[in-house]
Formats: sequence, C-alpha cells, structure tokens
Amino acid sequence: MSIYVKGNARFTVISDGVIRMEYAEGGAFVDGETLFAKRDMYWDAEVSDGDILAIRTENMTLYYAGGEFTRDTLWADIHAGDFNAVWHFGDENKKNLGGTLHTLDGVCGFKPLPDGLLSRDGWYVVDDSGTPYFENGWICDRPDAHKYDLYLFAYGANYKAALSDLAATSGKMELPRKYFFGSWYSRWWPYTAEDFISLADQYDENDFPLDILVMDMDWHYQDWGHQEGEPQYQFGYGHAGANLGWTGYNWNKRLIPDPEGTIKALNDRGIAVTLNDHPADGVRDADEVYDRFMKKLEASGYSECVPDIEEKINDRERAHREKGVKNFRFNAGSKEYMDAFFDATGAEMEEKGAAFRWLDWQQDYLYPNVNGMKNLTHLRWLNHLYYEASKRDGKRGMSFSRWGGWGDHKHPAYFSGDSVTSWETLDFEIQMTVSAGNAGCFWWSHDIGGFLDPIEGGQSEVYARWVQFGALSPALRVHMNGVEGFDRRPWTWGEPYCSVMRKAFHLRSRLMPYVYSETKNASDLSVPLLRALYLDFPEDEEAYKHPGQYLFGEGIMTAPVCRPLEENGKVESEIYFPEGVWYDWFTGQHYGAGLHKVENTLDTFPLFVRAGYPVVTQPYTARMATEPLRQPRILIYAGDDGATALYEDDGVSDVDMGICRVTAISYDDGTKTVSFNCINSTYDDKITARDVTVELRGADAKGAECKDYRVSFANEGDASVATVYDVPVDGSFELRFI
Repeated sequence: MSIYVKGNARFTVISDGVIRMEYAEGGAFVDGETLFAKRDMYWDAEVSDGDILAIRTENMTLYYAGGEFTRDTLWADIHAGDFNAVWHFGDENKKNLGGTLHTLDGVCGFKPLPDGLLSRDGWYVVDDSGTPYFENGWICDRPDAHKYDLYLFAYGANYKAALSDLAATSGKMELPRKYFFGSWYSRWWPYTAEDFISLADQYDENDFPLDILVMDMDWHYQDWGHQEGEPQYQFGYGHAGANLGWTGYNWNKRLIPDPEGTIKALNDRGIAVTLNDHPADGVRDADEVYDRFMKKLEASGYSECVPDIEEKINDRERAHREKGVKNFRFNAGSKEYMDAFFDATGAEMEEKGAAFRWLDWQQDYLYPNVNGMKNLTHLRWLNHLYYEASKRDGKRGMSFSRWGGWGDHKHPAYFSGDSVTSWETLDFEIQMTVSAGNAGCFWWSHDIGGFLDPIEGGQSEVYARWVQFGALSPALRVHMNGVEGFDRRPWTWGEPYCSVMRKAFHLRSRLMPYVYSETKNASDLSVPLLRALYLDFPEDEEAYKHPGQYLFGEGIMTAPVCRPLEENGKVESEIYFPEGVWYDWFTGQHYGAGLHKVENTLDTFPLFVRAGYPVVTQPYTARMATEPLRQPRILIYAGDDGATALYEDDGVSDVDMGICRVTAISYDDGTKTVSFNCINSTYDDKITARDVTVELRGADAKGAECKDYRVSFANEGDASVATVYDVPVDGSFELRFI
C-alpha cells in the first residue's frame, strides 16, 4: 500500500525519497496529473496509524497528528544514509544550493537565484498547491477546497538520488533534438533570403561550423512601412513599441519571396531553420491562414471570447470592427482555439520547412494568466502546448522558450533571454547554468556574447571567452540585437579573436560524439550535463566553493574564464581537482587532488579530462549535428580505469522508439586494454564499417595488438595512437597497447 488517508489529509509514497502531502476540506483530493506531477509512481512503506500517523521509508519517517497542516501537526525525521535532520511544515530551506531564473532579460551582472531541489539541509519541499490539473486531456482549475499539495523530498547528501526522484515524480529530463547541441547563428535583423544563403556560405568559407539558422522577427510582416497589396494588421495590442505586427504569420515576401525554397536550400546543406514566434495576438484577418483558422475554429463550435483590454484597442481596430470583421483574441485556455491555432500557423511555419519554433513569449505583463485559469501563466502552459504540438511524424518534441518552472524539464529546450554584455554577466551566467541542473533545467542556451552590448563596437575579449563557455555548454548559440555595424559572426571581430573563437568552435565540433552521448546519459540518469562538483563529491567541502567550475559530462571538467587577461597576456585560475587524476586538454599536464593554480592565454582555458575515461571525438565537420560518425577517435589518458557508452541516432526521431546504436567502451589501465563492444544497433546511417582510432596519452607504449582486425600503431608526440581498420558498426574488438 502506498496511499494513506487520515481525515482531510492524504499521503502518497512515490519513492523512498518522496512523499506527496495533500490537505483538502471534505477529502476533495486531486488525482489528475499537473504540469509538475505525473501519477504513475507508487512505493510501499511501513505505516502505523493511531493518534499519530507514521509513514516510514528508507529516507524519512513522516508524522501527521491530524487537523490542518501546521508545524505541530506535520513533521518528518530525515534519515537518508548517514544524514539526520528534522523537518516541520513551513520550515525555511536555509541551505539551498540554488536553481535558475525564468529569464535573463535585462540582467547585467549577478541576480539572486530562486531555490533548486538540492540543499545542504538534506530535504526540500516542492509546492504544487493551487496549480491546475489535467482532466480529459486538458487543463482545469482545482477545487478551492484543495488547500495543499506538497512534495517532500528527503535525500540527505545524495543529490543524484534527489534528481532521480524528481524524474520519478515529474517525468524524465527529455532529450532535445541533436541540432540543439550544435552551432547556431541568430540576430534580430531584417535578413533577406540571399542574406541567409550568404551567411551559410560565410560560415563555410571562414571555417566555422553551422547547424541552425534562426529567422527572427522579420521573417513575417510587422506592419512597418506598409505597402499597397501587403497585409495591414488592424487587431492587436501593440505590446512591443506599439508594433501590431509583433505577432504575425504572413511571410515577408519583400525579404523572403520563396520561403519554402530558401529553407530547403539551407536544409539541403544540413542546416535547420527555426522561426521566431510571438503568438500573443493570435491569428488575425490580415493573416493568409485566417480563413483556414476560422473554418476549423467555427467547426469546433468555439464561441468563447477573451475580454478585450479596452485601453489597448486602437482607433484603427475600432474602425475595423465597425465593418464587421471578426477577430478572436489569443486564448490559450481553449483547446479548440489552440488546435485551430497550431493547424493554421503550422501551414506557414512547419509546413514551409521550419524545424521548430522559437516561442518568444514576453507578454505576461499584459496577460498575467491563461484565460479562465486562476493560477497558470502563459509561459508555463505554452511551453507544454508547443512541445506537444512539435511531436510530428515520429519526431521527438522540441520546444525553444524561456524556463517555465517546476516540471518544465519535460519540454526542452530553453533560451535565457536578452542579457547585457559584461564580464559580470558572463560570470553569473556560468554559475546559473550550473545550478540550473538542481531544478531539472539541463538544457539552457544563452545569447553568447550577450544580447545588449553597451560598449560601442562590442567587447571582443568578453565575446571570445563567452564562446569558449558556449563550446562547453548545452548549445553554442550566438545572438544579439540589431545594432548597425556589428553582429556575432566571429570572423568579423578581427584577430586574435577570430582565431580564438574558431578554435573553440572546432573543439565543439570534434567533441560532438562525446557531448551527444553525455546528453543521452543525462536524460536517462537524471544527472545534468553541466553539474556542480558537489553532485559527485557531496562530502567534500571544497566542492561547494567553486560555483563557476563544473563537470561537463562524466569525463571532462572545466572552469570558463570570466575576467580579462593580465598585463602579461595570461590569466590565472584557481582550480579544485577532486579525487582522481586530471589532464589539461591543451598542455597534457596532469594534476592530482587539491587546489592548483592554472595559467591560460586567450586561446586556452581550464579544461581537463579525467584519467581513464574514454572521450569519443570525431574529425572536424561543419555540420556536427547531422554528419554521421565515420571515423571515431577515442582519447584516453592513462592512470585509471574508465568506461562510457557511445550513443548514436538520427538526432530527431522519438527517443522512445529505440532506433539507435549504442557502443560500450571501456579502458583497463592495468593491462592498457580498450574494449569496444556494440550492444544495440537498430540505427542505419548507411555506414557498414569504419576505422576506429584510439589515442592513449600518459603511457609509454611501443605498439598495439588486436586479435580480429588489422591495426596500425604510431607514436605522435607523447601520444600512442592505434587505428583498428574496417570494424563493422555492430562489431566488437579488444585493443591492447604493449
């Protein structure tokens, strides 16, 4: 048994580390899922019920004395592992390790962070009280009688168990499509079709990779410089600079006369396209898809209207209405409206070739809550709707929006908004990205270099360092506002910055097999791609003192530089090395546990590989997210054993379909043996066999042998390099260095 009722209270044991606590007058409990909680996990516990109900799991004993929840009627002993504490209802979580902001819009420097799930208190309570729940496939308000809906997480110092419990309670941290992890170019600028093709050419000509091109606001008409024969928006609220075209679904044919042809030309080069979407004013009569929208809407019997914001209605719209033109306000509270909205707008976006939408919702100051809902912001709800609508033709969901809060980890991925360029902002952004994993937000992407650069001509050194951070973050996405004269194309920033950034972009491309495999690991195991040292070393006090240093997957550690060079052309960083042996990626120098000073020039930064861990790389490719892995190169530093799994798929199909290739790779330091074993091969990338190179560093090998395949060996500097030839993609081998 896992559900226990006492009076007006109900307790559901979800795992040893999570108990749901409800209080509802008259026993009006809620069984439907919410945006935070699913309802498919139940766990047995020891229970005794008398004057005080006691529920005991491995991690806690919860006590309830009856009556409304107070600190005297509801409390728990936390006994997770060697950790012991007492929690009472209403207690403040004092030692929280931080979460993430919804957005960095306008942020310059540091800003206080809200709570994450992880705390040195050893427990945390997620408050889901008052949020809507799902009934018959749509969202609805809770009864007022349902006063509390709380989730007590008890984990002691086992932070990984806490994140695993978050996934069990709320749902797994879904994996975005592979191109998200590649190189993006974005700028708020009225680019033409020729400009977009030229941008792709320039990336190739200047030796930079590119996986996604973003078409910002100007892909559609905005009512600026309205010309005869073009749509003119009458209805709307002008929520940004009185621009009635802030929402729009008509392609700007002055700039992009053949949208499908332009997108196809980019797709044919392996480049995905995403379109900016501000849906706040919905579909209107000036949109070409208006008739399609209205036909579907009226066929559904839709009649609900959202009340107008009277002071926002302009004279042009009043005159328009006198002619009998019918425009419905955007209504995310209606399933009928949203079904018609996605059908109609999809004709101009996905059906024209857009890979996914960039949901740029900023209007909660105008529309605080979804129509008809008491406690549901548009951002949180639209993230769910857009993600579900993106699941077409067997593809995994792909949203792109600001962070919506607890439970939004099920709707990846995210962009952090319009930050201000400064060293302090970069420093804060690194730390926030690391702590974001504590709330389940694994996939932040940022406006690399900052969106608003207050220095005329831009800040070159800051930008170069930001790119280095981007190369070791979930997405390498450059973006900025439309300032005449400069943008984020790296080759326009002069030397030495162009070369420094090229080196970082190439590093990301080479690391893509490692990055994508580690993101799959993160999704499966509920451990962030970027994780603070204390997740792996919770008992190590020093692990809490370096918020800008993090593990990037299991095998790499980094601390991006976020301050200018000294007069000697170098910058010194204090790096904490946890247990084990770590090798500098750039110099090969190895470090044992403890604090060490590390110096870097502009083109390097603190980047270290864990001894024994097989890091799978590839030759540089300009399309890192779509190019199949034809020549894997496995980098291993001697000094310890290690193991990983190489994950490959087509990057867009639903992961749950299981169409993938998984290869287990391990290294035995005692025998200097690398084992390579395909354990699942349902993914067909048209490659039947490939050469696999292993680069072993830190060991004095004289040769290599492999029983079943031809092998070559060479010493390249301090590296022992062996290549195993013509290995079937579903094959296995053992390679021993001698």
